[in-house]
Amino acid sequence: MSRSESILLCGVVLWVSLTFGACKNSEDKGASDDLPDLNQQTRPYVTVENTKLRSGPGEQFKTIGEIKRNAKVHVVGRDGDWLLIVSKKGNAPGYIDMEAAKPGDGEEQEADAPRPVEGRYETLVNTQVRSGPGLHYPVVADVPKGIKLNVVAEEKGWLKVESKQGRKPGYVEASLARPEAK
Repeated sequence: MSRSESILLCGVVLWVSLTFGACKNSEDKGASDDLPDLNQQTRPYVTVENTKLRSGPGEQFKTIGEIKRNAKVHVVGRDGDWLLIVSKKGNAPGYIDMEAAKPGDGEEQEADAPRPVEGRYETLVNTQVRSGPGLHYPVVADVPKGIKLNVVAEEKGWLKVESKQGRKPGYVEASLARPEAK
């Protein structure tokens, strides 16, 4: 093969590589632009009864939380008779039974009067204490249902709890604990 043929062959290979590489990148970018933003598609609902938040659409899935009657929830989809809800606080999404909620106009308020945050609380389910107020913070302890917590503040829907052993404060998702009965 002559020198000019080698240069021509290299030029063709380079042109083909650039052409197919450019096509692939534009296809990838366009595909992600087509995906809907679920946060812009939420619909306000209000629970009509106390209900369990589940990890999947059915009673066979694990309970990951409890939602009180008259609570506002943000629905993004449906799977059979189950509504997929998302948290505006960064908590994990979950499913509730469709019969436990009704469409709302976003005007409903919590049924309970505002309560002081500080004080003794009791966990409602087995839960985890995290190093900060959100699911992206590491777990620092596992806490079983019924354990008493000393709450000192609330941040972004998370209860800040103090340790009796002098450890750093941790955070528990607020819906997973309630004030201790007196």
